[in-house]
Amino acid sequence: MVGRRVNRAVIVIACALVSCGKHQMEFDKSKWNKSFDGVYEYRERMVNDLMENHIVEGMSYAQLVDLMGQPENYGNVKPNTIGYEIMVDYGWNIDPVEGKTLFLELSQDSMVVDYKLDHWNR
Repeated sequence: MVGRRVNRAVIVIACALVSCGKHQMEFDKSKWNKSFDGVYEYRERMVNDLMENHIVEGMSYAQLVDLMGQPENYGNVKPNTIGYEIMVDYGWNIDPVEGKTLFLELSQDSMVVDYKLDHWNR
């Protein structure tokens, strides 16, 4: 009897912890480009839908820009690659400690050949 109560309690706690994460959203261009003080509020919740349902190999650069707006190529990005900042966490410092960037690799004729979400931690 006590074992069942403990099992149920563990299941309830696990479900509560899983539901505390950020909920996913469908991609919406107006929200994708909305930022406040350089922080994109919705991108992290939309990026999965964007990658699964909107970006396809063979899309042109013009189609990407029409879909997502101008890319933000900061720093060292490989040739024929564009990037969209998804999130950056600065912690308690001026240097970033974590971030996510969506990188899209383009062919010589500016068509999407590959894309990936890069998540880094320091």
